[in-house]
Amino acid sequence: MPGLSFSKWSPGGNTTLFFPADNLCPHQQALLARQALDPQYLGGEQAGFIDEQSLHLRMAGGEFCVNASRAFGALLAYRQHECQAPGDAVSLSPYSQQYEATVSGWPGQVRLLVRGRAPLWQVAAILRLPAVPIQRLTYGMMQVRLPGITHILLDATHHPLPEAPEHSMSQLCHSWQLEEEPAVGAIWWRKQQGQLEMTPLVHVRDACTTFFESACGSGALALSLFLSQSGDQSDYKILQPSGSTLTVRMRHDCGQCMAEIDGPVSLVAYGQVCLPEE
Repeated sequence: MPGLSFSKWSPGGNTTLFFPADNLCPHQQALLARQALDPQYLGGEQAGFIDEQSLHLRMAGGEFCVNASRAFGALLAYRQHECQAPGDAVSLSPYSQQYEATVSGWPGQVRLLVRGRAPLWQVAAILRLPAVPIQRLTYGMMQVRLPGITHILLDATHHPLPEAPEHSMSQLCHSWQLEEEPAVGAIWWRKQQGQLEMTPLVHVRDACTTFFESACGSGALALSLFLSQSGDQSDYKILQPSGSTLTVRMRHDCGQCMAEIDGPVSLVAYGQVCLPEE
């Protein structure tokens, strides 16, 4: 598949590849993603397929991804404000723009609030939350079922990071009957010196990928939902392995629970890649 257009983004470090959807079926998307994510080609932690006209993003495994959604908002702003024809005037002042996008795995629209300008933006994904089941599995281990991805939260003071992450993820999925979920995240979390921090391990079933990710927006949301059950806090700043911080704000609007996941997004590269034919 020579000359395939791509762009590479860093939403808080969670490196994301975007390709045009171009009527590729889910199987073709998953195959292309596995090839492109290989370090000998583009590398990265996840891949998505975009239709800019319909403002739609489908992740390679059909899962839901907050960080890819935020990166999609930056891409839309970049196309609208900065990819202009030669000779067109380009404003150097920051701007603020909102988009209503649809994203795989998530019911309804995702509002994307974009501020700044290339190559670094601040992007918030604003979600109207459905009922999210939260279940205690065992001591120091909770399960949070978001649409499009299920997270297992592990208190890192009782559950240390695994030495064999793929084996550990396989065991977790088998133990809690999660093999058929489109995506599963294991989130090791702790609070140190007043700073909430997390380490995410994410498995995407159809893309056959398992990564210790440098940031995870849906994992940060799942952790915030669990911690907010105590009712004494609604805003959380969560340090990611990349060193970046994701801010999660919980709100109520006319009785509906809303969540805003906010953080930086940067453009890493764009161009064309030549992948092997299969």
